[in-house]
Amino acid sequence: MRKFIPSEEEIYHVFNRGTDKRNTFLNKKDYERFIVNLILFNTIKEPIRNISRYNIDIACKKIPNNSLVKIHAFSLLPNHFHLILEQVEKNGIARFLHRIEMGYSHYFNKINSRSGNLFQGAYKIIHINNDSYRLYLPLYIHLNPLDLLETEKNWKEKGIRNKIKAVDFLKNYSWSSLGEYLKIRSLPFVSRDIFDSLYRSPQEWEDALKDWLPDHIQMCTTNVHHSVVHI
Repeated sequence: MRKFIPSEEEIYHVFNRGTDKRNTFLNKKDYERFIVNLILFNTIKEPIRNISRYNIDIACKKIPNNSLVKIHAFSLLPNHFHLILEQVEKNGIARFLHRIEMGYSHYFNKINSRSGNLFQGAYKIIHINNDSYRLYLPLYIHLNPLDLLETEKNWKEKGIRNKIKAVDFLKNYSWSSLGEYLKIRSLPFVSRDIFDSLYRSPQEWEDALKDWLPDHIQMCTTNVHHSVVHI
């Protein structure tokens, strides 16, 4: 049983990983399917069925009205995902996560001829209830894909060797919402209002990413990495 029930108009960090730390995204099609789920399952009504015919661009033209949550940010990694959500409807986060995890698990198990749980138990959820957390969390989840950059695999412990290369990698990473905030990809299902008030332009976002890595690496491992999630 969860320790608290999310409230409307409050912001939450939601995350989960594959059972036994297994990879839950194996290829481009898998990432795209999860993002399509994020788009089409976010409705108080019965969601669209047979979504296999949708890609991200088509789904973005079918964004439902009357959503369960606002999606402020997301980041997908091979064995886990991060979401920053604002609850709009009562029990909206619970309903939304049930749909996307069950729907994606069904898809993944079917195409990979497997059965059983795909994700490691219930998703984790943390209330974003202070300014410091709200300031650093969107940077943290958008920096997570650096774990995939061969030259920067230990960035959380040792810092970044090449900031320019690291940020270029993040800008070209397709499976997070950073491209929407940098205005290099259009993801209209992402609600920008909360974090646009903190980082008011693509340049401010980019500067914050660059500045945070070398100057706040200890803060990353203590204030965010340890207290928020260790995946």
